[in-house]
Amino acid sequence: MRTALPANLLICSLLAGCGHVPLTSLPKLSKIDMKTTDLAQLRAGISLPADIRTLPGGVTMTLVALPKDGGRHERKVVLEEVRDPVELAKLPAVASPGRRFTVFRLSSADAARLGAFREEMFAGPQNSGNRGSLALGTDKACRLGELSGKPITMTGYLRTSETQDYVLLMRDFDLKEAVREIDPKVDLATAIPTCDAVPAIKVSGSPAAP
Repeated sequence: MRTALPANLLICSLLAGCGHVPLTSLPKLSKIDMKTTDLAQLRAGISLPADIRTLPGGVTMTLVALPKDGGRHERKVVLEEVRDPVELAKLPAVASPGRRFTVFRLSSADAARLGAFREEMFAGPQNSGNRGSLALGTDKACRLGELSGKPITMTGYLRTSETQDYVLLMRDFDLKEAVREIDPKVDLATAIPTCDAVPAIKVSGSPAAP
């Protein structure tokens, strides 16, 4: 979920390790420096099957600082879904039939909070040897129907002030297999409840692609 580098702080993927990042995406991702990137422009895009929806508070970002003298410091925030119709109208056509593409961003308060944290941990010559990592995760979702035996695949994208467009982070990562690797005995029907069983929610996602 994370990588630690002495200079650029790169995000590897949304849920998977760096090995899931397509080689063609690495040149663009290598341009991202989390010490200076404009956090207000950062966007995370998630493509899921149309009947799987992320829930409010279900997509998070964690910025970790690893000081050269030892220790670990982190800040974790919940991303908010982008619902601005003007911005959504400019999205690239990344969704495919039967899938939904949802975009998330930092709130202005959390962008300021993370900005202050990275300034404290990475700015100045005294912090030149510090390492860091950035991770995105999603752990709250619901479903509109019954689970089938098919994989629940997720494709993830990242856009920053350096990339200017959405860069593919992973394609068709199987969430079922990821959950089973963590706990083979997990009940997927419980882990991903039906959306009508979750009270007072506003599920995410732009309309499914035709």
